Amino acid sequence: MKTYLVTGGAGFIGSNYIHYMFDKYGDDIRIINVDKLTYAGNLENLKDIENKPNYTFVKADICDKDAIDKIFAENDIDRVVHF
Repeated sequence: MKTYLVTGGAGFIGSNYIHYMFDKYGDDIRIINVDKLTYAGNLENLKDIENKPNYTFVKADICDKDAIDKIFAENDIDRVVHF
C-alpha cells in the first residue's frame, strides 16, 4: 500500500484530488492530509471520508519543521503531493 502525504488537502483542489485518489485506488492507498486550515481550508470538503481507516488528517503548518519531521518519522511516506 502506497502512502501519500498531501499538503493543503482541505482546500478545493486538494480535497478534490483526495477524492479522486480514493475513487481510483480505494483501499489500496493511504492518505495523510496536512493542512493549516486557513481561509481556503474546509474540512467539510472531506466529511464523507473522515472516518476511512486509510485516511488521516493532521492540522499543521508545513513551515513547522518539527510537525513535518514527526509525520515522516511515524509514517512510511511514498509520495508527497503539495497544494
